[in-house]
Amino acid sequence: MDADVLVVGAGGAGYPAAFRLAESGRRVVLADPKGELGGNCLFSGCIPSKTLRELGQISVRARRLLSWPGPIDFADLQRQRDAVQRIRFRQHREELREHPGVTFLKGSVELLGNGRARIEGPEGITEVSAPGMILGTGTRVRRPDFPGAELCLTSDDLFSFQAPRIDLPSELVVIGGGYIGLEVASLFAALGSKVRILVRSDTLLRNVDPELVALLQGALPDVPIEFEAPIRRVEPAGRRRRVVYLVDGQERTCEADAVVVAAGREPVLPPGWERTGIRLDPRGFVATDDAVRTSVPGIYAAGDVNGRAPYFHAAVRESLVAAHNLMAGNRPIDRMDYGSVPVTIFTFPSVAYVGITASVARRQGIPTVEARSPLSEDSRAQMVQEREGEVRLFFQPGNLRLLGGWVLGIGASELINEIGLAVSCGLTAPDLARFPDQHPTTNEAISKAARTLL
Repeated sequence: MDADVLVVGAGGAGYPAAFRLAESGRRVVLADPKGELGGNCLFSGCIPSKTLRELGQISVRARRLLSWPGPIDFADLQRQRDAVQRIRFRQHREELREHPGVTFLKGSVELLGNGRARIEGPEGITEVSAPGMILGTGTRVRRPDFPGAELCLTSDDLFSFQAPRIDLPSELVVIGGGYIGLEVASLFAALGSKVRILVRSDTLLRNVDPELVALLQGALPDVPIEFEAPIRRVEPAGRRRRVVYLVDGQERTCEADAVVVAAGREPVLPPGWERTGIRLDPRGFVATDDAVRTSVPGIYAAGDVNGRAPYFHAAVRESLVAAHNLMAGNRPIDRMDYGSVPVTIFTFPSVAYVGITASVARRQGIPTVEARSPLSEDSRAQMVQEREGEVRLFFQPGNLRLLGGWVLGIGASELINEIGLAVSCGLTAPDLARFPDQHPTTNEAISKAARTLL
């Protein structure tokens, strides 16, 4: 089969480019072993985990505001998780039907070099030749190597489509202090589990502004966190699990109904990648520039596999950057703005950030002017009695151009988009102050913060 472009992987890094290229008249082959569009985000990541998070938020508010007694039927929540995934699978199939220029093959892809690939799936083997290629193969759960790791659950076990139902654990241990570990711990604590977090290092969220991490840690519910606690082993304890870990060189143990390990993710490189000549970065991800180009002309790597911004929304934008540059004859007419990609950690409460924040500015010697608005004064936060947190904005002195910002508290995942757009467009404090954010929404805190500088 001859094509203009082969897209390997049908997640957010793949299908947007496939559709855009097909709309421009290119012949596109899109291949993925799952046989569905959506990638890990839909199968086992953002969509199912945030579905459970939304339901958990509803239950928390119902208990706090309406004296709803519960109890929560966790099986119902898992059924709703799968139902939302099915809705999106159907939606993507319809989108695929609307793009007849895309040939979608279910199968595993092996790269053969020189623009060729072999796709092996239920219908047999198909060999594809294409001068253009986009790698969007994503990442997978990283499995730790301590004894008994197989007794632990991972995010795939909790969130994968039609994963076996589990009972809501009365006690849960979460291993890992990254965003996945914190989101899992926060979710199950909200649903009523007694949760403990064990962290190998001395901090949470090591790539996030330390001042913001401190604010989040102070706002999290009463979940004990033990730092510098490397795991020795996990072992059965009847129907439960026993975790053995070190503190100051001494073994300690704790038991729980379940243990979730969140040890990060690693890139999925298609077999034969080395035949293409593409280079990897020191972490093992595909090395790319801001035009999403690899070291080999005509081959692009978008989404989590390049490790630049491992978020679905970033993958979609990278996918389109790759498509536009392919359409321009491999000229970099479009580039990814990594400095304005918003990031949200969906804990209870959530925290979100974008651009240059306090510690980044200090580390790089960038002077900033800060503006804050406490959410204790926000009308929507008052309505649902979630008044912790703040909106904080960082501006360049003099012209007051917005460099970055963060939100801790209600509506963080929505507010950060407005802030990120302002960063991307180079807006200033006067620009933000003049905009009449909708009332009553927490967005009003953005213009309110900007007005404090004028």
